[in-house]
Formats: sequence, C-alpha cells, structure tokens
Amino acid sequence: MDEKALVKEADEVRSVLRNINWDFNQKVSFPPSGVKPFNCRKHHWFPATFVPEIPFTLIEVLTYPQAVVYDPFAGIGTTYFQALLLCRRPLATEICRVAIEYMQSLLVLFNPNIEHKILKEKIKNILTDFDPGKDYIGSVSATLIKKLKPWYSENVLNQLAFLFVKEANCQDNTLKSAMRISISYILKTESAQDKGWGCIADNVLPKNYQIENSKNKNALYLFEKRINNLLNDISEHLKYVPKEYKQLYQDIKEQNTIFYEDVRKCAEIPNESVDLVVTSPPYPNMTDYVKSQRLSYYFLGFDLNKDLMKEICARSKRSRKNALQDYLYDMNMSIKNISKKLKIGGYACFIMPTFTENNKNNRERKLIVDKVMESTMEYGLFLVDEYERILPSIRRSHNIKWATLEKEKIYIFRKEG
Repeated sequence: MDEKALVKEADEVRSVLRNINWDFNQKVSFPPSGVKPFNCRKHHWFPATFVPEIPFTLIEVLTYPQAVVYDPFAGIGTTYFQALLLCRRPLATEICRVAIEYMQSLLVLFNPNIEHKILKEKIKNILTDFDPGKDYIGSVSATLIKKLKPWYSENVLNQLAFLFVKEANCQDNTLKSAMRISISYILKTESAQDKGWGCIADNVLPKNYQIENSKNKNALYLFEKRINNLLNDISEHLKYVPKEYKQLYQDIKEQNTIFYEDVRKCAEIPNESVDLVVTSPPYPNMTDYVKSQRLSYYFLGFDLNKDLMKEICARSKRSRKNALQDYLYDMNMSIKNISKKLKIGGYACFIMPTFTENNKNNRERKLIVDKVMESTMEYGLFLVDEYERILPSIRRSHNIKWATLEKEKIYIFRKEG
C-alpha cells in the first residue's frame, strides 16, 4: 500500500502535546456539546487498563477523521472505542477471549439506531420472571455450576443461574450483548472472594465465613443497575458524535475489526494499512490479564489455559528464570509486526512503565523496558517525543507489584521509509 498516512505533522502538534497534563489526575473538561472519552473500565473490570483520556487525546491530536487506529494489545477496547467515537476506523487484536467478547458485545450496543430505553424495559420484564423459591441451578450446565459453586453463596448462585438461563435463551442479539456484559461484570463483585482480583487470578477460593457473609448479596439488583448504567453511558456519548458516525458504524459492522489474535503472528491486518497505533503493552511480571478473568471464562465457556499460554510476561510467570529475557524477545516480535502494519509516516504510541532503581528487581525491569524501546529503531520507528505521567495512588494500591511504580511514559514514534 502507498496511501498517505492520515496524520498531522509532528511539528504542527508538538506544542499542543507538550501543554497537556498527561497525569489526568483531575476531571478533564471537555466541551459540553462535544464527544467525550468513553471509559470501558466502568462496565467491565479488567486490570491495568489505561485511562481513556490518553488514547482519546492522542487520536484527536495526531490524526484526521477516517484514519485507521490500531491497538495491538487491546484489552477491553479503550483505544478502540475512543477511535470509534472520534470517527476514526478502529482495529484491535487481543489474546484474552473474555476481552474480545466484551469488545464485540459493546460494539453491538454502539449502534446509533438502538433504542436504549426499550432495551431497559426488556431487562425489567425479564427480571420479573425470577421466583426466589425456584431452583434455577438445575437448569444450567453441571460443568459450569461445578466451576462456579465454590465462589458463591447458594442464594447468589441461584440468581446467577437464572441470568445464565435467560441469556442463553435470548434471541435478540442486542439484548443478549447487554446481558453478557453485565453478567460478566457482576461475576467478580458478587463473588464471596472479597480479597481482591489476585485471589481470583490465583484460584484462591473463598473461606466459609466469606461465603456466609455474602449470602445476602442481590445479584439481580446489581445486574439491572449495571445494564442501566451501561446503556445510559452509551446513550450520552452517542448524543455528540459527528453526523458521519452513522455511516462509519455501518461500515465497521460489515467488517471484522476486532481480532482474537496474537500481535506477534497476526496476519489479518494488512501491512502498511494503519495510520496510528496507540497501546499499553503488558508490563514485565506485573499483571495476570487472563487469569484475572477466571470467572468470566467459566461463564462464557472459553479455554483459559489456551489464552494463558499466549500471554506475554504475566505476573504468574514472574518466577521463571528467563522471564525478562522472554519479555524482551516477545516485545521485539510484537514491535516488529506493529511496524509492518503502519503506513510510512504513521505514528506508534506506547505507554510504558518508568521503574525507579530502588531495588534489584526494578533495576532489571527498567533495563529490559529501555531495551524494548531502543529496539524500535531496528524496525523503522523513530522517537518523535515522550511525555511522563504520574500514576494515581489508587491504581498502585491494587497490587503490590504496582506499589513502587509511580510513573509511566508515553512514547511517540514515527515510521520512516
């Protein structure tokens, strides 16, 4: 392909980028009648995702409408949906099957022709069918119940089983998509395991006292609340999309833009077809993206172990002798393929950790991250600028591995011919 990249010149936008507070630690003011960032994290928990303001800003400042924006480590689609709302053409690859399902279901709900108010009424009608005296567990796959039973009180599991049955029998694809997102969301919050996502990732089952303490949880109430919040949020964002959005959405729905693929091998996206890459790759030995979604894997019937094998430098692999060298190799392969997808003149933006050298572990990880970023030149990517941001303390408090990570850097590279 020899299409000109739909991006702005670095000199043209550098002053804008340098005047942005990349911390985004305070509520950002956007025009009252303009498109605003959409926060995917509000509607499905997923660890270590970046704030939507980062990709939203980079996409808006660096590209023109209709530009192709690709996130090779898409997670739950933070970059994807900012691009969509800004009338760019989004692409995503991700190896976590639960995240793929979330993105595909969410995309269904971004249809500008959907009446979200009618959807909410349908949900309300579904919930009126629930009979607290009826056993719904027996109507669900014994395999699924066996996997989920240790995580929930019997009362909560019966409510979840009711939702499983309703979702499985739903013939309305839009309604089914909304139900899948919200069921998957509440699986973690309604679990009796209240000691954090690390326990779910490590398969640490709740104790008897935790089961007892959780028996009065109301999964149906939370399910309806989550669906209403989701539909209200999407409706509010769609109020302000440009008039071109409707046609763009139809075009995207007729294509495959969300790929259950490994970026190191992905051949689905043509070479030299992408204008902008915005991504936050896995950080070395920091997060278990796949295992954190254990309960949703059970619900959706996906193979957790299959995806776990493909995960780059997960927290669970931190004790392996060559973990960091494997990370360097895998990231080099990823960047090599990312560069192939970019048009000449296109940009690649990476959000990466900035480790302080206060202990041996951090020094080693800092060295590896530096080597990853230095390797970009081998693949025709040259640094345009970089911006540092301070991580909010609440994000660092979620995991001991994040406690000493205080800063990140946003690297902007450009592909040269």
